[in-house]
Amino acid sequence: MTLQITAPPGRRVRWWGTPAADWTVMDGVRRAWGWVAALRSGSTTPWSAWTGEGEENGPWLPGAQQLELLRRINLESLRSGRGTDARLAERVLAASAPGRGTPDLLLAGGGTEPRFGPRPVDPADLPAAELLRVAAGLLAEDLAASRRPGSALEPDRRSWRESSSRVGNRARRPWAPRYALVGHPWLVEPAVESLARVGRGPRPDPRRAYVLGADLPAMIGLAWTARAFDEGGAGWSEWLAGLARADRLPPRADLVTPARNWAARIGAERVTVVLDPAALPGELGVRRVAGPPVVGGAAADLARRVGASLGVLVRPRRRSTLLREVLLPRLAGTGGPPVVVPEERWGWVAERADRMRDALSAGGYAVLGDLDQLLGQRATGTVGGDPPEDDVLALATRLLLDPVRVAEGAP
Repeated sequence: MTLQITAPPGRRVRWWGTPAADWTVMDGVRRAWGWVAALRSGSTTPWSAWTGEGEENGPWLPGAQQLELLRRINLESLRSGRGTDARLAERVLAASAPGRGTPDLLLAGGGTEPRFGPRPVDPADLPAAELLRVAAGLLAEDLAASRRPGSALEPDRRSWRESSSRVGNRARRPWAPRYALVGHPWLVEPAVESLARVGRGPRPDPRRAYVLGADLPAMIGLAWTARAFDEGGAGWSEWLAGLARADRLPPRADLVTPARNWAARIGAERVTVVLDPAALPGELGVRRVAGPPVVGGAAADLARRVGASLGVLVRPRRRSTLLREVLLPRLAGTGGPPVVVPEERWGWVAERADRMRDALSAGGYAVLGDLDQLLGQRATGTVGGDPPEDDVLALATRLLLDPVRVAEGAP
């Protein structure tokens, strides 16, 4: 008679019984622990090619997602000419995979297979989305532990006239024009900040209002990007499909409502729609007005994933602040090209652009640029779907190798 005692998944299994007992499981366990030790030391060898063995170093083997993520980090570390920090390696191996609702995936061939639940996997076969769950959770932990640097970018819904006067701005010049900048927040916020720093920020009781916008496809893409660094939410394709089904524009991309509101307040003749940003500095008597940060689609997608994990660590308002003031500066200029409207949504966007053009034209507002610019250029030669998850993962691994530094005395 042979007695078999099965330990929890990932534990070394001890056998008692006949001398002919099968030791395959024990060999797999030793091989798995050898791979874990090698990954801790910076190995980039995939599991399928690993042949070494090692001693058990804990009650459980790390999950397949954690092991493969560490291997990818080691690859990126090797490419950048530096080693993986030992503390980062331990964090990765001990991390959880938020959002799955199930236990970590087991390593195929690394021990006994469970009778229930997901089957063990070869880590190299995992989709990038599984690894991103772990990476996003680790980046969220870094953000939650950091102290925001105190930038003037404040996503707390206070007016920009109020917030732009707080952080190191020059006194307002008494001869500066009295105006308000409204419209797409992703365009308005950096413009107001830069103007305030030269003493030309918005003033109380404005006599003119400038509604900042761009072509509608770009504004919709910027609205999703702004959302990714604020409340997060669905991916680009899913979010855009929901808008098309409901036949509604995101509020951030609506130029008609703020134009009408300010026309009712100061008169339509004092409202200007700005579709040519190069013309705005001359109107305001300055040399330049700052534009929005350039954020690629992969970077925005990473931000929304990190925001989902960050939402369980901090309050919503602090989450927005950390995403905008700590993560955004690190992602600006990265992440490849911005998201574009896919071919199947172009007809709906074109129809909404026509409706917006007609409404603004009927309002009698002055225009810097041409209202026909609202349709924009149709994207050609691009898929127009969600950013590739492999690109998002590559960006995440680079950020993990260069973590947010926690300031001394940070709360």
